[in-house]
Amino acid sequence: MIRGRKRDSTAMTGGLQGRDGGGEPGAGTPSEESIDTAVAARAVARDKAAGTGASAVRRARVGTAVGAATGVVLLAATAAIASGTVTDALVRPSDTARPVPVAAVPAGDYTAVCPAPPRLLEAAVEGADPEFSPASATAKTTVSGMVLSDLSATLTGSGLLPVGGGKPLSLIEEFAPEASLADRPASSGADGLTNRVAGVSRGVAVDAASVFRAQPQGGLTPVAAATSTYTASDGDLRGLAATACQVPSSNFWLVGAATTVGQSSILMLTNPTGTPATVTLELYGQDGPIEAAGTRGQLVAPGETRSIVLAGLTGDQDRVAVRVRSDGGRIAGVIQQSVLRRLTPGGVELLAPSAPAGTAQVVPGVVVQDAATARRIREQKGYAAAAPELQVLVPGSSDAVLDIKVYGPDGEVELPGGGVVTAAAGSVAAVPLASLPEGSYTIAIASDVSVVASARVTRGIDDGDPVDFASAPAAVRLGSDSAMSLAEGVDTSLVLGAPSGRGEVTLTPVAAGGGLGTPVVIGIAGGTSVSVPSSSLGRAPAAVLIAATGDPVYGAQVMTLPGAGAGISVAGVPAGTTGPLSIPVELGY
Repeated sequence: MIRGRKRDSTAMTGGLQGRDGGGEPGAGTPSEESIDTAVAARAVARDKAAGTGASAVRRARVGTAVGAATGVVLLAATAAIASGTVTDALVRPSDTARPVPVAAVPAGDYTAVCPAPPRLLEAAVEGADPEFSPASATAKTTVSGMVLSDLSATLTGSGLLPVGGGKPLSLIEEFAPEASLADRPASSGADGLTNRVAGVSRGVAVDAASVFRAQPQGGLTPVAAATSTYTASDGDLRGLAATACQVPSSNFWLVGAATTVGQSSILMLTNPTGTPATVTLELYGQDGPIEAAGTRGQLVAPGETRSIVLAGLTGDQDRVAVRVRSDGGRIAGVIQQSVLRRLTPGGVELLAPSAPAGTAQVVPGVVVQDAATARRIREQKGYAAAAPELQVLVPGSSDAVLDIKVYGPDGEVELPGGGVVTAAAGSVAAVPLASLPEGSYTIAIASDVSVVASARVTRGIDDGDPVDFASAPAAVRLGSDSAMSLAEGVDTSLVLGAPSGRGEVTLTPVAAGGGLGTPVVIGIAGGTSVSVPSSSLGRAPAAVLIAATGDPVYGAQVMTLPGAGAGISVAGVPAGTTGPLSIPVELGY
């Protein structure tokens, strides 16, 4: 290759020599002097044409010398690479290298999707979207939301909106034109003092999917949250189902579904963006991954909610987990799960996404009722599945060895067998929790491969009566700017757990009028879990601001129907807001 390049160079310089008349024809390779003379002569001619004078001769000679030196370096580098002896000097970055510039990403709206109310599934033509009917005469779904002001008690534009656009369902503050948002810094008041309040929206009745939206303030996404609550005292979907409204994502996991006889699982996907979303589903059952037609290329149009009956993709499965991925618009998704044992309602729940797959998972809000009542319920015919259990999905190709620890208010409570379990690759494993005494728990899972987790708990009053169930998803750790909108018309408590170390959580109640109450500071020892009734934070708080410091702390909102009802539901605490974001900008081809 080097000889080939030399022949090409000879041909080029020979042609140059022939045109300039600088050598003898047929003399072979010209001398370096003749090349110098020819190059200089051409440079002088160009400079004269441009009016630059004889200084071009000096520049031509310098250019020739530099070119020759560069050629020597390139030949040396080529030889070094060919021999495998490239030195650090050739790959070491320059000490004068400039840092890659970064560009600030403008803060966006806080957008959380509140799912459509649970509905009874009716027969539909094969291949068509499912049809639904109202759950019962007493069924009601409401959405409550809150947004925190800036330091000068100024609220940003916020409220509850239909997903597909239209008149707002509820306004906390009028939405401002986008161009004016940059002129609203988050600062103290004119007197130099700081004060914060909250905007609250309570009990807004909805009959379809909705979006709780809040505009940015001071260049930051605001602290905000919303919760959707469904209740019914009659009908097949009798019970309580509540969930935190969900920030859209392009990748999330749902664990806890079932498609056996009497169990209905409906995946509801909502696209609140202006971009179409193409959705791919990955299904896992108790025996491994599930291959099914119709799991790829599901189109969810902007402003649309699409319902997919999981039994049509995989039937007769005691445990089903779903991974949802979308290209294009980000989406939100829940699974409407309900149980009907012959003519007796067995509960309803909205299964929310669990924390992303990882080797460590923490599930707060696992509520176990008293053993005597639970035993009477399970001993009924067909009620064996009405028992608390932990479900763990192993999505990879290797089996998982799970080390499961259960933490209560007095410390760790051992599971039978010490809590060490092997879960098969690609499957959803179940770990019974019926041996736990009555109480509220946080479960920590350590695995040698990535897993996803969720817990299923039940609540009943007596044998022969309807029961309800709830799903507690694995959670992300609490941050310094988290918030939880409390469900309305139910008894609510926060279950907080610290698997190790020691954490401290500050709970600031938010009144229905928007005022902030006196903060309550709770210290949580590592390896314990505590339950904090919302009534201990003040009179009927509408929301709670949560700030956690120290070692990781996890939390969930546990809701039950007041009185003798069996209703129960668990909702995770939404992830807190983040500070300003920036991305590296690389310039080049």
